Amino acid sequence: MTNRRFTYVLILIAACLAFMPVHGFSQNTPKVEKGVRYLYLIRHGEYDHEDKADSKTGKHLVELGHKQAGFMGKRLKKLRLKFDTFVSSEYTRARETADDIGKSLKLTPTRDPLLNECTPASASDKKEPAEDDTAGCDQRLDEAWAKYVQASPGGDLHDVLVCHGNVIRWFVSRSLSGSGKLWRGMTIANASITVIAVRADGSTRVAAFSDTGHIPADKQTWTGDGAGWQPKAKTK
Repeated sequence: MTNRRFTYVLILIAACLAFMPVHGFSQNTPKVEKGVRYLYLIRHGEYDHEDKADSKTGKHLVELGHKQAGFMGKRLKKLRLKFDTFVSSEYTRARETADDIGKSLKLTPTRDPLLNECTPASASDKKEPAEDDTAGCDQRLDEAWAKYVQASPGGDLHDVLVCHGNVIRWFVSRSLSGSGKLWRGMTIANASITVIAVRADGSTRVAAFSDTGHIPADKQTWTGDGAGWQPKAKTK
């Protein structure tokens, strides 16, 4: 091939490249990565177990419960994240916990009855129903899952849900096994944080469970035996 012909071929190639759409080359096409939705599931603080409030209102936090919620608020603040959702159940103990957290975050929580405490049908072997049992619990939790466990349409999202032990354990069971039936095999601490990550394809993973690292050991509480230690006084 003569130099003149070679030069002519190069000119033709350059012309073709100039008019070829950019999307014809995958390496030149920016790859849009969808983000992850992080659900921060927070259980309410320690509450007054002797409170006679009706089940639609729920029981109030004791002084220790408010302190636990304060520790949680400080922890979330240190994350320096923009929280896209901040919601609690309608029950008093969850509302008060969220309100205490909101003071640190400078945010006002909304309320959602889908997050109210209830006992799933898999606890049917209980001799006596709990006072906060709710008809249609599993259906309501399914609705809560469908509402909050959604892939992010864009970048990372951070949602804070302040609710209850049964609700959080059900979410974790559903995330790990595809079913909410394993929830009874877990113990969860008051004012603990559980994190579920929702990937772009809708799949989930449990990134943290019942984390109480923000609460001093002598101020940590569980329903039941918990991790084997309890503070001497649950009210202070």
